[in-house]
Amino acid sequence: MTLPALAVVAALTLGACGGSGGAAPPRTAPVTRAAVSTGVESSGSVSALGATNLGFPTGGQLTSVKVSVGDQVTPGQVLATIDDFNAREQLKQAQSQLAAQQANYDRVKDGTQVDGAQNSVDAASSVVSATKKQANATLAADDAAIKAASAAIGQAQSGAAAAQAQLQSTLAACQGAYPAANAAACQSVPTAQYAVQQAQQGIQTAQQNLTTAQSKRNIDAASGNLQVASARQGQVSAQNGLDSASADRPNSLDAAAAAVDGARTQVQLAQKGLDNTTLRAPGAGTISALNGAVGEFIAPSSSTTPFAPGADAPIPGAAQAAGGAAAAGAGAASPTRPGGTQFIVMQNLARFAVVAPFQEVDAANISPQQHAVVSLDAIPDRTFDGTVMSVAPSSTAIGGSVSYYVTIALPPDDPRIHDGQSARASVTTAMSDQKISVPNAALHRQGDRATVTVVTSDGRQVPTPVTTGLVGSDRTEITSGLAEGQQVLLGASS
Repeated sequence: MTLPALAVVAALTLGACGGSGGAAPPRTAPVTRAAVSTGVESSGSVSALGATNLGFPTGGQLTSVKVSVGDQVTPGQVLATIDDFNAREQLKQAQSQLAAQQANYDRVKDGTQVDGAQNSVDAASSVVSATKKQANATLAADDAAIKAASAAIGQAQSGAAAAQAQLQSTLAACQGAYPAANAAACQSVPTAQYAVQQAQQGIQTAQQNLTTAQSKRNIDAASGNLQVASARQGQVSAQNGLDSASADRPNSLDAAAAAVDGARTQVQLAQKGLDNTTLRAPGAGTISALNGAVGEFIAPSSSTTPFAPGADAPIPGAAQAAGGAAAAGAGAASPTRPGGTQFIVMQNLARFAVVAPFQEVDAANISPQQHAVVSLDAIPDRTFDGTVMSVAPSSTAIGGSVSYYVTIALPPDDPRIHDGQSARASVTTAMSDQKISVPNAALHRQGDRATVTVVTSDGRQVPTPVTTGLVGSDRTEITSGLAEGQQVLLGASS
């Protein structure tokens, strides 16, 4: 038996022998079967699910504010408007550009460049055909002239042969035996000689005519070829013009259509800009913050909502962190501006969650769907059964320590729950079945050993070593060393 145990037994023995009969009986508790649970706790705040920061994409002067803080709004309801003069003028300008680009597209689509080029090709083809016909007709006439000249040479040669034959006959008659006849023949010799000369001159003339006709044909052929080539060149130029116009037309149409699309996009952007001068509710909710009045100038909205893990509930105080830090730095004593720099904050006040930061050691044991008990300072008469929705996957430095935000859903059954209320959440991280357990006050530990003091039926107090299991907030599971029904001393000293 250990020294502490012996000391306990000795003290009890002395007390039994010399103690007063009026001493109070020891406090005991039975060893029973009970579920043992353990958990972690942290403080946080209530957040309404579905919070939304609302504002205008561009700055401007407020011309109307149609809601107040606390108003319930419906999807699409107009909340406020800003001056839309610039937006309307930009829309008119964009519409004018669209009309101009549409007119240019129609001009390109209805253009006659291709048809005109085709007409030029047809006309050039006709010129080539007519030139060929004219050249062929000229050559045909030249060929006829050559043929006629050739025939004339033949006729002249025949006439010259006949004249030569006549001259020979006359000469022969002039030299005949009969003087009377000779005289007449001799007188005809000059005439015959002249006829031969004339015939020979006719041959020369016919040959010159043939040469001239042949030369003219050669000249006409060359001229005709040149004229045909020139006409064909015109045809090629016309065809090139047609090809160019035909090739350019689709590209010109595409370019004109692209310009129309671009102008139409600018109209849509301008229309969107005009639409954005009216602020509408994106869904149903309640206006929880409003920062602006008619006539005031507001800046473009750029702030976003920092949501807690696993829900559309904002992290409490994050929206006002920058404003609060600035106020603290300036020594301001006034409270943080509701909604921070946002024009309007809209919330869904029908569902709430508690968002609380847990130390990294505690957060490691938390997982979704675990049970949690939540207490609210504003509602001290009840606690709420909550459910862990999610644990942040990344840490946040809070007060110099590493923490993880945990979102715990609250039941929507109490109208006293409001956004921003202080909360205390206890998450059950482990729970055993009905196991043998004792109150934590019955245990005393030395190093890694645990003992309890068993009170027997005859009043003896027996220190008993035990093996513990799950340690809860008020009870500890006993895996060996005790039996159900035994009595254990409470408040045993170590």
